[in-house]
Amino acid sequence: MALALLGPPAAPPLPLSLGERQVVTLEFTRPVAKMAVTDADALLLEATGTRLKVTGLRAGRSQLEVTFDDGAVLAWDITVAAPRKPGASPASAAPGDIELAVGEERRVPAPGLARVLFEESGVVKVRPENEAVVLTAVGPGRASVVLVDGAGKRTTLTVKVKP
Repeated sequence: MALALLGPPAAPPLPLSLGERQVVTLEFTRPVAKMAVTDADALLLEATGTRLKVTGLRAGRSQLEVTFDDGAVLAWDITVAAPRKPGASPASAAPGDIELAVGEERRVPAPGLARVLFEESGVVKVRPENEAVVLTAVGPGRASVVLVDGAGKRTTLTVKVKP
């Protein structure tokens, strides 16, 4: 009985991907009343009546929730991708070397992942996810990340973070 008072379950956030400096305009049938975002530094939001202009400012992930004038709410899980830098070719990096800019995230496949070992030097944060690890560049420097699978095989990654 108590669950009936809570109302229907909320819909999962909709995925939205854009690049840094990219602008996407969302149009709705109702005016936007308010907005909430988990990382205000990653996105620029400009609402005008029934339109919402979303600009990618910084690489990373953020969630956006839009409430309309009638109380309805929609949510998005937004991923902002960093642009490629001239002269930095992924093919030129050695196997196991990963270059990131501060604030950038990279998902690295890790089938059979059992453990992750890494230096807590303030350079990178590591988050294991289904058959992968998510590396988030925190500060400039260099760090090693060791991925260990269920059979004990180790894969060493060198993460270089540029300011």
